[in-house]
Amino acid sequence: MVKPIDMSMVENALAGFTIPPQPEVLIRIKQEIELEDPDINTIAALINMDVGIAGFTLKVVNSAYFGLRRKISSIEHACKFLGLNRVIKLVSSVVLRFTLSGGSSDPFTLKLWNSAMNVGSAAMLIAQQLRLGSDCADDCYTLGLFHNAGMSLIHAQFPDYAKVLKVGLSQQLPFVSIEQRYFHTSHDTLGYLIAQSWGLAPEIGQVIAYHHNPEQVLLSTDLYEKRLFAILKLAEHLTGEEAALFDVKLELEWQQHGEALLDILELDEMQLPDLGDYLLQNGVENHFHR
Repeated sequence: MVKPIDMSMVENALAGFTIPPQPEVLIRIKQEIELEDPDINTIAALINMDVGIAGFTLKVVNSAYFGLRRKISSIEHACKFLGLNRVIKLVSSVVLRFTLSGGSSDPFTLKLWNSAMNVGSAAMLIAQQLRLGSDCADDCYTLGLFHNAGMSLIHAQFPDYAKVLKVGLSQQLPFVSIEQRYFHTSHDTLGYLIAQSWGLAPEIGQVIAYHHNPEQVLLSTDLYEKRLFAILKLAEHLTGEEAALFDVKLELEWQQHGEALLDILELDEMQLPDLGDYLLQNGVENHFHR
C-alpha cells in the first residue's frame, strides 16, 4: 500500500473548497441495498426521483460495453440487468457528475465529463480484456469517472483553470506543481477527499490521491492498487486525456513510466494496437482509432 495521505497537505488543499457530501438519493439507495432483502423496485424508484440521473444511468447501461441486442428503456429493467452490486457503483458515478457539474454546460465541464466517461469505459474494458474479473472492471470504471473529479471543484472557483493548465503542461510542468502554484490546491487531493466522502473503496481513494505521482505508486507492495493505477494510466493514454482536456499531447508521465506500467499488466507496446481495436469495437475511440 502507498504511504498514508499527509493530512497537513489535505488541510492546505481544502482551503476555500467544500467537498460535496453524498446526496440523499444515494444514501437511501445504499441503505436499501444493505437490507437483508433489498427491493429492486424501491431502488429503481429512488433512481427515478431524478430524471437526469435516471437518463444518464440508462445511457451507460445501453453503452457498447454491455453489448445489449435490445436497448433497455426502464430503470427497473436496468437494475435487474446490472444486479444490486453494480447498481450502487454505477449510480454513485452518475450522481457525482450531476452533483459536481451543478447543471453547468460550459465547454470545459463538458470536456471533463466526456473524458471521464471515455477513461472510465476504457479502463473497464482493459480490465475485462485482461480477465481481471468483474469486481476489478467495476472498480476501474469508478476510478476512471472519479479520478479527475477534483478538477471540477477547482474550475468552479477559477474559470481560467483549463487555460492555466494548458500553458503549464506545454512547458512540461507537472500537474500538481501547476495547480499548487496558481490555485494553492491539487485535483488529486480534492479527488481523494471526494472519494472518502462518498465511501469509495480505499484502494480507489489511494490511487486517486497519487495518480499524478507514479514513483510513489510503483513502490507500493499492494498489487491491486498498482493494477488499478496502471489500468487508469493506460486508459488515459489510449483515450488521449491530456489532448482532450487541454489540447496538449506531450504525455510526460506516460513517456517516463509507460514501460513500468505495462510491466505491471504484463503487456508490451506491441499489444496496444490490438487493445485499441478492442476498445473501438466496444464504442471507445482511442489513440489508434480516431
